[in-house]
Amino acid sequence: MRRYVVAVCLFAACLAVSANLIAADEEKDTPKAAAVRKLLKTKISVEYKDTILREVIDDIKEQIKDKTKKSLGVRLDNKGGVSNNTKFSYKAEDKTVEEILAEMFKKNDMGYVVISQKGNAYDGTLLIVKGNARGYPPKKE
Repeated sequence: MRRYVVAVCLFAACLAVSANLIAADEEKDTPKAAAVRKLLKTKISVEYKDTILREVIDDIKEQIKDKTKKSLGVRLDNKGGVSNNTKFSYKAEDKTVEEILAEMFKKNDMGYVVISQKGNAYDGTLLIVKGNARGYPPKKE
């Protein structure tokens, strides 16, 4: 019986720690960044055939604005190797923006980061980068 009580207490403690870690991640976002993450949950449909990145981004931004009445700020990390002229052929129906970006960018070694830094002029914008970032900067080990 004592082992059962100890096991239940340990399980409850683990759940509490997990919940705190998840809450801590959410608390790290500025309000603007949290709003962008919400916009990335917007479901849209796209179809591109040899369409350059700048046009893809403009289309996604327009669809988000049509559905949510909110604007998504997007920047490209050109200095980091992201080209405005990268071409995409991709089709998706009723998927979230984050799913679309992840699937589209995977083939081109590209990713995206939501800027979440209070006082930064780009706080609450989406930065398209080289690599496999999916919303958060890659963890430094």
